[in-house]
Amino acid sequence: MARTVMKIFILFLILSLSACATTAKYESKLNNFIGVSENSLIAAWGVPDKEYRLGNGKKAVEFVSKSTVISGGNPYTVPQTTYQSGTIGGQSYSGTSTQYVVQTDPVQKHRLTCKTSFIIDTQGRVESWQHEGNNCVSR
Repeated sequence: MARTVMKIFILFLILSLSACATTAKYESKLNNFIGVSENSLIAAWGVPDKEYRLGNGKKAVEFVSKSTVISGGNPYTVPQTTYQSGTIGGQSYSGTSTQYVVQTDPVQKHRLTCKTSFIIDTQGRVESWQHEGNNCVSR
């Protein structure tokens, strides 16, 4: 039970921290680069991770973002109840005792990626874009 509550809390925390960051906002920012020169694109994004010359004289430039988010490792307590009964001096007894044992959620790594590609036309201007990945978001 405590473990489930902790997982729900962590999920809520991650979602609330990224609630303002959306793919729609990312795409809106990418749309601002349509028609911009390649030099201006590189000034804003930095040196591309890859460049490709296309057969039609155009060029594709690719930017890759990678990160890792670590979750878990959180301690929680689990009750362990022991049932006891017996006889002492002819008298029967029974009872319970409860100890709380500390356990830890397993640590999990979540890989976040976003690959964004821009097509540069023959005049050196951004013609289009595309993206893929689980972290193509913006605020």
